[in-house]
Amino acid sequence: MSIRVGMIGMGVISKFYVHALQHQLKDPVLTAVCDLNKDRMAAFLGTGVNCFTDYHDLLACDEIDAVVINVPNDKHFAICRDALLAGKHVCCEKPLTLTLQEAEELTILSRETGLTLFTAFHRRYNVHFVRGLSELSIMDEIQSVKASYLEKIEDHAGDDKWYLQPDRCGGGCVADNGPNVYDTLAYFLGHMTVQHAHITRNEQQVDVEAHVELVTHKGIPVHVHLDWAYPHGEKKDVHVLLKDGREIDIDMLEGFAAFKSSLYHEYEEILIDFARQIEAGGCHGEDGLDAVRLVHDTYKAEVQPV
Repeated sequence: MSIRVGMIGMGVISKFYVHALQHQLKDPVLTAVCDLNKDRMAAFLGTGVNCFTDYHDLLACDEIDAVVINVPNDKHFAICRDALLAGKHVCCEKPLTLTLQEAEELTILSRETGLTLFTAFHRRYNVHFVRGLSELSIMDEIQSVKASYLEKIEDHAGDDKWYLQPDRCGGGCVADNGPNVYDTLAYFLGHMTVQHAHITRNEQQVDVEAHVELVTHKGIPVHVHLDWAYPHGEKKDVHVLLKDGREIDIDMLEGFAAFKSSLYHEYEEILIDFARQIEAGGCHGEDGLDAVRLVHDTYKAEVQPV
């Protein structure tokens, strides 16, 4: 039997979920959508997909097994909590929550209810990233790792202006882009610890650029560069230097000329993995919690200007 999914929040990222659910996959199945703005749900009227303006009404539906949560970051915790308490499996856009305490509370609730709590880290499924990892045989080969996540945030935010509101986003580039980069790296490097962070802030004191130094549990140095004001389009890449001098360069946007076009295959894989975790009875928010930890520790480790 197919997993029946309700989607809460129909902002800029929703189209990638909808495309996968309605055009690429037979399971899961999109059963309902929810948004405060009725206009964002106009395309679903008369299609058999239920439309709601109150997410509580969606969660009350017995015909829904799981939810995708795609709302402003400051609403993640409350809606994830309510969904788990309503007996629904959860796939939440990153970051899982804005605070470490909230993330810990959700992981505990997920385990107590036996429901899946899954964070949508799309870059771990990128075709170039997956191919690049296939060139690694053992982690002991790695000398160092660098990752860049550079973009002009105004281009990516679209109509979702909350990205530019620190109290709703959770901060700036560290809060928004940090979770994706940290998960991508932790996916193959394992546990990382933040050493220090050099953060550039604008006049509103929002972090718009960051250079973060981390180290893995095996002592591998990792450098992360985040930029919200990148003037040359966007750049998302990972560079791995091996001890024998070889280099693995992963350009996650290679071949994807259209803006955000790489997200289509990545979000398809998110939903496939989400369904897999539900079937296996696994994933209780561990990866989402770890990314929240690293964001928290990055702000805490900020080197203050002299």
